Amino acid sequence: MTDRRAFLRGASVLLGSASLGQVMTAFAAGPRKPSFFSESELGVLRTLVDVILPATDSPAASAADTHYFIDLAIPACATPVAQKTFRDGLTALGAGYATLSPSAQVATLEARAEKDMELDYEQSFFKILKDYTLVGYFLSEIGATQALAYIRVPGSYQGDLPLAPNQKAWAI
Repeated sequence: MTDRRAFLRGASVLLGSASLGQVMTAFAAGPRKPSFFSESELGVLRTLVDVILPATDSPAASAADTHYFIDLAIPACATPVAQKTFRDGLTALGAGYATLSPSAQVATLEARAEKDMELDYEQSFFKILKDYTLVGYFLSEIGATQALAYIRVPGSYQGDLPLAPNQKAWAI
């Protein structure tokens, strides 16, 4: 849906932020409760992250509390314009989004994604949502250990390993 350059630009903005360390520290702490979004907005966000990364052979994004990561990362890492875009996008979908059938949820998000593709990153609700969802999921323990291949104490450095068909990518 987005091209690689747009994703990398958005991810670099998120990962390049000095606030990410504080976000990860807060994300690791418990118990988790909303800090930026309301309970109803967080409910919609939980549904959205599961539409982007549903449960397959690895757990869904909400199982990794990706929606809580986004709740912490948006105010810490996003610009005020991107924060407003994101909140307006959640509001536009409304609390009823979570009660739609799964196919209606996918269709609604696909329509929003198609509309947002022409917009700049900070004006695109979908681009921000997708970037923060992927970063939050793959930085989580579940994402790094169950969705990606992970060896806690790796052996020697091997810079170019061939992947077998259908093998998971390696976590770093």
